[in-house]
Amino acid sequence: MEKPFALIVEDNPDIVALFQHVLDLAGYHTEIVLDGIRAMERISAFHPDIVLLDLQLPGMTGVEILKQMRTNEELSTIPVVVITAYSNYSDRLPFQPDLLLLKPVNVQQLSSLVQRLQSTHGARREFAHDPITGLYTVPVFTERLTASLERVRQASVLRFGVLFADLMKMDELRDRLESRQLNTFLHRLADRFKSTLRPADTIAWSAEEATLLALVEEIPTPEGTLKIAERVQEALNRHLENQVEGIELHAISGVLICDSEYGDIQKIMEDVTRAQRLLRNGTYSSPAVFDHKVVLTNK
Repeated sequence: MEKPFALIVEDNPDIVALFQHVLDLAGYHTEIVLDGIRAMERISAFHPDIVLLDLQLPGMTGVEILKQMRTNEELSTIPVVVITAYSNYSDRLPFQPDLLLLKPVNVQQLSSLVQRLQSTHGARREFAHDPITGLYTVPVFTERLTASLERVRQASVLRFGVLFADLMKMDELRDRLESRQLNTFLHRLADRFKSTLRPADTIAWSAEEATLLALVEEIPTPEGTLKIAERVQEALNRHLENQVEGIELHAISGVLICDSEYGDIQKIMEDVTRAQRLLRNGTYSSPAVFDHKVVLTNK
């Protein structure tokens, strides 16, 4: 089996040696690049499985590399670990890395992240996009979720959100439409969902649950997060009006706010499912915002 590929973009020999040690133990093939332009060329050509990125680089800064990766659909799911000596630098980055390591580097944090990402390497390579909607698959979504959880564990003030939107009466829709018609319908719905969110958000489709998912980094207040869910739900419901004769289609939506209280992503996804159930059975009105304890805000 081919080894996963890690690109180390760093000119400090001590840090490079530590990274190589951790990545070698995890079974990665590593390459070291010192120049930003060269690094971007290698990333675009070979799509590494992880990039360890210093921000101070000749030719092209690490900030510009991160921006180009996050705004390129083919590169946006590649995990990026940013290395910096400044603890508050994360707040000023236009796009968030999967992990921010402060110098001197915490090797334990890096080892933990690498091991978690390694477990989903094959799934990301082979099944990155759903063939019908064109959105990311659940394995890619959970991979990015893993990285987000690692990041909030080292900076407890940060939170992120899992936004979900469920299409009601999906069984009726499947019975009514032919396969080609249903695929076209879902592809257009996914495009509408995607258009309501930011380009950097990780957006996925769970075919099994008929659920649209979005990972919303650096969420605002609960009230601000509710407005995001309201915007998404309103846009989807406008799109669904009169789409299929005889079926009054509509979507419900919610956001689960996640912080360092969560032990693993399995618990997060379980709470997303629980929140979906509460909305589907009418316990709470849609849209609503949840956390690991209670509903924070609901209409």
